[in-house]
Amino acid sequence: MKRSAKPCNFLILAALGASLLLASCIGIESGLVLRADGSGTLILSYKISQYMKNIDVGRDDERLPLPVSQEDFLRTVEGIEGLRLADLDQREDEENVYIRAILEFTRLEALNALSPDPGLGLSLTTAGGETVFRQTIAPAGNPEELSEDSRALVEEFFSGYELAYRLTAPSAVLRHNLGELSEDGRSVSYNVTVPQLLQTPEPVILEVAW
Repeated sequence: MKRSAKPCNFLILAALGASLLLASCIGIESGLVLRADGSGTLILSYKISQYMKNIDVGRDDERLPLPVSQEDFLRTVEGIEGLRLADLDQREDEENVYIRAILEFTRLEALNALSPDPGLGLSLTTAGGETVFRQTIAPAGNPEELSEDSRALVEEFFSGYELAYRLTAPSAVLRHNLGELSEDGRSVSYNVTVPQLLQTPEPVILEVAW
């Protein structure tokens, strides 16, 4: 059955809080491929509800974490050194706006700049011959602050919105804390829903070392 469009009402936004707007009303599929020098490619597909796409209109402090139109995307990327938009496709229906972008970057800092502060939450560190990639999926939540009614609203509204992350390392993965390792040992995939993130009191951080 087709899911009908539903607005994000005040109760849902209050339940999420500003810190979790990174995932609100958005479904994300991220495929990140890193090279040994820290450069790489990101294939990013996401959908944003029609209700939420205009939330930043007239605001100085942007709340949505990613561009919501082709024009926004082009304007954002053009202002970031070390980031290049290789391809972009946008379509929409009565419920959502769908965007698929392929980005080339020379360093993760450039990719982080695609989203307003605190960015996409990406970092890369090297020590003792080991390189560690980290991505903050969501900050710490406050599940105890959600009433049963609020939980039910969140479950209903965010059904069908999933966050899917895949990281491909330049060499064999030594360890990872979330998700599943591919058969070739170089890619880690992690999927999570917004309601699941709301149930987690600790920050959700994907960590992959090679």
